[in-house]
Amino acid sequence: MREEITVVFTDVRDFTTIAESADPDILMLQTSRYFSVLTEAFLAEGGTVDKFIGDAVMVFWNAPDPQPDHVERACRAALAGRAACEKLNAQFETEGLKPFFTRFGIHVGQAVVGNLGSTERMNYTALGNTVNLAARLEGLNKEFGTAILVSEAVHLRVQHCFQFRSLESVIAKGMTKGTRVFELVGVAT
Repeated sequence: MREEITVVFTDVRDFTTIAESADPDILMLQTSRYFSVLTEAFLAEGGTVDKFIGDAVMVFWNAPDPQPDHVERACRAALAGRAACEKLNAQFETEGLKPFFTRFGIHVGQAVVGNLGSTERMNYTALGNTVNLAARLEGLNKEFGTAILVSEAVHLRVQHCFQFRSLESVIAKGMTKGTRVFELVGVAT
């Protein structure tokens, strides 16, 4: 079914480097704690946690249940997730573990949402350019030295609720159209 959704992708900065020198058992426990904290922030805002991909999370709003404020929910969840990860990183550091710095990408648009897979395994998920752009925005944080990047479509919908820093127009990897990107800084005061 075609729906308008807001998608958030997350990723841990330099996870491959962290994993290279970490004990696999300890890394598995640390990553599980990290996913628990992020998932809690996403679920508190009514997000549908789609999947964990290595150290990344894909989550979306406005499906399966309609949420008129889905863009706001996604932005609040990203800010809450960032704050929760900062707290968790303080614990990691006292335990001698490397911190997990999280990057987020947020985009809103049309996607196909439903069950996808094979006869052996199904997954309720979303597909389409909206999902791809959210993933690309997450990756662009590396270029801009930011933590939470949103598309112009997100910015236009919730600029009255949140503080943003305007960046530039970019053509994300694999895309043909440019999009203006904004850093989500915090809640509007």
